[in-house]
Amino acid sequence: MKILITEKISNSGIALLKRHCEVTCEFGISRDELLACIAEYDAMIIRADTKIDRILLDKAKKLKAIGMAGIGLNHIDVDYAKEKNVTVFNVPDGSNESVAELTIGLMLNIVRKVDAAVQDTKEKNVWNKHAFMGRQLKGKVLGIIALGKIGTRVAQFCQVLGMKIIAYDPYLDKTRAAELKVELVSLEELLSQADIISIHAPLTKDTYHLLGTKELKKMKKGAYLINLGRGGIIDEESLYLALKEGHLAGAAVDVMEQEPPGKSKLFELDNFIVTPHIGAGTVEAQDYIALNIAKKVLNHLKLA
Repeated sequence: MKILITEKISNSGIALLKRHCEVTCEFGISRDELLACIAEYDAMIIRADTKIDRILLDKAKKLKAIGMAGIGLNHIDVDYAKEKNVTVFNVPDGSNESVAELTIGLMLNIVRKVDAAVQDTKEKNVWNKHAFMGRQLKGKVLGIIALGKIGTRVAQFCQVLGMKIIAYDPYLDKTRAAELKVELVSLEELLSQADIISIHAPLTKDTYHLLGTKELKKMKKGAYLINLGRGGIIDEESLYLALKEGHLAGAAVDVMEQEPPGKSKLFELDNFIVTPHIGAGTVEAQDYIALNIAKKVLNHLKLA
């Protein structure tokens, strides 16, 4: 059987696949090239940049499985794939630790102005130690939007740091929240009470632009906003105004509504920091994801 890999995954996963079937790696394959060759393959492994729509699925005459080496399935027409008897797999837990750790890194970065201090020191060759007064996390209220596996891990890290944790999650019951020592609140309560808000929700019709102008104005003056969920949950125009006008002290994100975002007004602001969707970008997470998606695809094809 033949498997096509369209985007870079860890070599550990590729090696496992090659022990059981014929593997073609075409990292960065163009859309036209993919449409021209997909009929040859029994399975494919992709990441976030390969769009799987009806056109492609209609051409994929032999396709039995699609492995998404990550979490999000927004770029895959899962319902139509099911109609075509193509099973879609992902690895929903592969990057939990890595994303949670990056959340803490970005949180510390924005409240302690680490990025600005580094740039100032290196670019100006000065030792301006009094120009970057920050805030400490101990004693602050962290509001988590979506207390899933990643949100839960962030809560555990921040409890160790001495923060009080509140959360908005309409799908979580109070018993589970109590076990985690987290207070469940409404979105409005979270906005008004939190010193820092950290988003870990998926992008759905209910979460699209969940935080717009009205919601951001309800946040405490001087609060911080962190997003490692999905781009599109925050209305970026509203965020720009909240940061520029000084209502929010800062924001740090690993995701944006358009990726890559091109030129964004947010990039002009000193109190906004962004990383290029690297939440899962650790050796450990990528090895885990690659091996697990390879195993799922091989098992489905009855090759292992």
